[in-house]
Amino acid sequence: MLRYFMYAALVCSAVSAYAEDNSDALTVYGRANVGLLYSDIADQDDTEVKSYSSRFGLKGYQSLDNNLEVFYQFEWGVDLAGFDEDDSISDRNQIVGLRGDFGTFMLGRYDTFLKDSQGAIDQFKDYTADLKYLFEGEVRADNSLTYYSPAYKGFKLGFTYVFSDDEGVDNGQSFGLIYGDEKLKSSDIYAALAFDNEVDGFDIVQFSFATKVNDIKLGFAAQDYQSVDGIISAQGVLVSAAKRYGAWVPKIQYQVIKDDDRDHSISVGSDYYLGDNTRLFAFYTARNRDIQQQLTEDYLSIGIRHDFSW
Repeated sequence: MLRYFMYAALVCSAVSAYAEDNSDALTVYGRANVGLLYSDIADQDDTEVKSYSSRFGLKGYQSLDNNLEVFYQFEWGVDLAGFDEDDSISDRNQIVGLRGDFGTFMLGRYDTFLKDSQGAIDQFKDYTADLKYLFEGEVRADNSLTYYSPAYKGFKLGFTYVFSDDEGVDNGQSFGLIYGDEKLKSSDIYAALAFDNEVDGFDIVQFSFATKVNDIKLGFAAQDYQSVDGIISAQGVLVSAAKRYGAWVPKIQYQVIKDDDRDHSISVGSDYYLGDNTRLFAFYTARNRDIQQQLTEDYLSIGIRHDFSW
């Protein structure tokens, strides 16, 4: 793993020097997110140090002629608790794009519109209650072209085209409509309607919604998915809530999916902020994947997350 970090440090140093000479706005950023995780899956328990989507990256932009701006992002996942050097570094969003009065275009590897449109409704994103464990559509697409329109009265269109590298698999499309600000800072509500067509083997319709009531952040998502071959189909919903009390942010989330069985997950937890960029966290997740066979999963974790940028 050391050689990867040495390489990243050299890249950052070189790009920083370039940025100073070329008025290129560059940010180096990352997240260290690690916890001690106790799991009990089908009566088999284990305790481990777990890295929750820790990452490292750089992004920047530069103004061009004709009111255009070029931008880029190179991000890697880093498993801070991994023992296998070959699996410790993974590719995340890596793109280059142009933006202007026409909107934003980008090429490379990026979250599909459906995945991106979920906003901040998932209060346990990257943890064991992440909605991806019961929902479909959590796709970071290779070989993709993404477009976002300019906002008009709070509304924005988005589209992702995924070029298949397999002759037997059709190209995929992920598209839809967004309203508002996902962080609820410039709007009272956030809503998104998204569709996946033949993306990663699934057709999906998803509606996401978030708002604040008495400073309580409320989130809701509904999803209907079907595999392209028609064998798998299901419908599900997710509801979440979180509220800040000083340095504490307690949260709760429930998710259910109905196919041949009725799988569900409930999580409770809290963050405790030590500063703007550093927090301690604790959570408990109980998930049932098959009621008839009573296959249960229980997770308990405590840890620390630190975000950095310069």
